[in-house]
Amino acid sequence: MKVIDTRPRMALMMAVVVGAALTALVVGAGSASASTVPRPVIKDAITQFDSKQVAKTAKAICPAGTRVIGGGGRVNGGQHVVITRQQPVHSSLDTFVVSAIEDQVGTAQFWAVQAFAICSVPLPGLEIVSATGAAGSSGFQGKNADCSPGKNVLGVGGRINHGAGQVSLNTQALFPQRASAGGLEDSDGFGGLWSVTTYAVCANLSSVFDSQVVSIQTVADTTARKIFSIDCPAGTNLTGGAAFAGSPGAVVEVVSPDTTRVQVIARFDGTVTPADTWNVVGYAICAL
Repeated sequence: MKVIDTRPRMALMMAVVVGAALTALVVGAGSASASTVPRPVIKDAITQFDSKQVAKTAKAICPAGTRVIGGGGRVNGGQHVVITRQQPVHSSLDTFVVSAIEDQVGTAQFWAVQAFAICSVPLPGLEIVSATGAAGSSGFQGKNADCSPGKNVLGVGGRINHGAGQVSLNTQALFPQRASAGGLEDSDGFGGLWSVTTYAVCANLSSVFDSQVVSIQTVADTTARKIFSIDCPAGTNLTGGAAFAGSPGAVVEVVSPDTTRVQVIARFDGTVTPADTWNVVGYAICAL
């Protein structure tokens, strides 16, 4: 634990991770002559509900013959539990892996972590690109991962390395080819060294305008929990989701995808004072 001044972190976050969103902002919308990403299949997996103070990991597995293109995670029950990993994995059976752990306060409640995999028929040029930032102990650390030239980002993931439950994961989708993940220390900081890894799922689409990022930013206030959904435009399918909470103490607890929308839930751990105004940005990556 380290005691630090947490108020200036919002400016630092926006400087490190490019791509702050405006309310109901659609980036990169365009037209195409044919579908490039057919409607995906959503698979999920959930761990056991219990109150054990250990990290829990769920792995959602794609059906045979399909590939993971995105995903999401959810903490079910349990205040003071943070998601630390949302990772797409390409293997013989593709998966989306989600991990969560109790923070330094912990909880006596039963809780579980749930993983969601967004699965598609194989797409041309499909790849996962990852990038890991240097280890440090700043209040916020972020890292971008860019798709290869000519490819669009379809899904986003991230992982906190060695955060000891005191660093929560935030993710962003930046049109057309960038994924971003960041780690945010809790309200009283964390004295250890930690880093963040970002994952971008990328593919060749018929046109750069065959995908788009839709984002919604909530108002900045002292509401303890914020719940909202982002819908893809008519005629497009969801390929990935992301969420970015904007203040120490604010934690993204749900990024839950459907075939055409993603639900985001974020909460503020601890007492919310009048000085603790915070917001969250949710992202839906949508493709024709």
